[in-house]
Amino acid sequence: MSGERIALVEDSEVVRRFASRLLRHKGFEVSEYPDGQAALDVLLGEPPDLVVSDIQMPRVDGLELTRKLRDRFDKRTLPIVLVSVLSDEEDIVAGFEAGANDYLIKPYRTAELLAKIAVLLRERTYLRQESEPELPVMEGSGSSAFERASVGLDEDETQVRPVDGLLQPQSAQYFFDQYRVTGEYGRGGMGTVYMASRRSDDAPVALKVLAPRLSGNRTAIARFLRECRLLASLNTQNVVRVLDHGYDSGRYFLVMEAVDGESLDRIVLRDGPLPQLAAADVYAQVGRALQELTDHDLIHRDVKPANIIRGKDGVVKVVDFGLAKHTNEATTLTDTGYALGTSYYVAPEVIEGGKADARSDLFATGVSMYESLTGRRPFSGVVPYQIFKRIVAGDLPHPTEFRKDLRPGLVAILLKLLANDRGERYATGEELEHDLREWLAGPEADELRAEGEEDGPGPGRSLLDSSADTPPP
Repeated sequence: MSGERIALVEDSEVVRRFASRLLRHKGFEVSEYPDGQAALDVLLGEPPDLVVSDIQMPRVDGLELTRKLRDRFDKRTLPIVLVSVLSDEEDIVAGFEAGANDYLIKPYRTAELLAKIAVLLRERTYLRQESEPELPVMEGSGSSAFERASVGLDEDETQVRPVDGLLQPQSAQYFFDQYRVTGEYGRGGMGTVYMASRRSDDAPVALKVLAPRLSGNRTAIARFLRECRLLASLNTQNVVRVLDHGYDSGRYFLVMEAVDGESLDRIVLRDGPLPQLAAADVYAQVGRALQELTDHDLIHRDVKPANIIRGKDGVVKVVDFGLAKHTNEATTLTDTGYALGTSYYVAPEVIEGGKADARSDLFATGVSMYESLTGRRPFSGVVPYQIFKRIVAGDLPHPTEFRKDLRPGLVAILLKLLANDRGERYATGEELEHDLREWLAGPEADELRAEGEEDGPGPGRSLLDSSADTPPP
């Protein structure tokens, strides 16, 4: 296993030197970084074979470093081992939630670290299931954001996104049922999502296929089929549409429309916070989508920027219904998988044991809107219990602390979404859409247009810009 390149991210010089000597002695090429920001500046452009990172560091910590790297590289492409003195269950969950392949508690035995590295490097080559269709080598081409979020791969699964857009095949094609598979959007614990086209008319689609190892798992199959039924019951512009589902060659599959656009988290990550007019239009459409869910007695339970896709035509789609449920089902924080990947967006009443409902989705919409407008999450924290504590306490920095030009009317809508008392919050997506449309037709929006602001996402300071005052939490 010698010769592989390992990035070692550790703020303690003593620990860093010890680990570096150990890895070099085993034949690895080691690059050292004193904190997450220093690592990001290099690794996003020159990824190593594996990353070993401490969690508690200045500037960008290990959890945020992992999230940023996962925006570019999936778990097979770039394995990440997080190392920390934090040993509670919620700390370890936070590490995997961020996208780590493995988690190591300090102090650790050197043999344990080396064993984890050996296994992860080996898995880079052999992780594909033998029964998975083996697609040709892919090259980056085009532009799309039907990514992990939009295809329903959960936060506790492999986070997969193409670096510069869609993956395009060089040669061979694979046929699955009546669909021609031409590339891969990504794969995770529940399955693989392929770029495909319908054989009858060449219409582009996204094909989600349940993983082979889950084909005999009744719980996984039930969850997958529930997602099929939930999405099939909807036919609205602002919710990703299901076109087909079925069973072929021992595999369950779900066919969805291919969305040509980008998720809000990627837009903000690349261009900086959204212009106010664009944000208002986006979240008015999110409100419309949530109203459609309410009309069908559904709650999404995982609203966040990664699950909101803005198409090139300006149409917004809410995606990823892996956690959605009917309003008459029990939906609390203790539901399996609910807290994973949604920690920053969980409503206070759900944290305190209450039932999730439409207003819980609207709280998550408020957190997402805050993040889209400021480039920062309103409730920061390293592990879920820290985040939950701030959410329940209503520990909310005013959005103008991070963006001075926000108009009062838009801020008022945002703060109503984030009201700690659900009774003071918007009750329906229709109410949210109404207020945002009125604001867009009002004097504050006219003033922004007169100043030259456009209605689409515009350029701004990247969240990865090292010149930023402070990194996003």
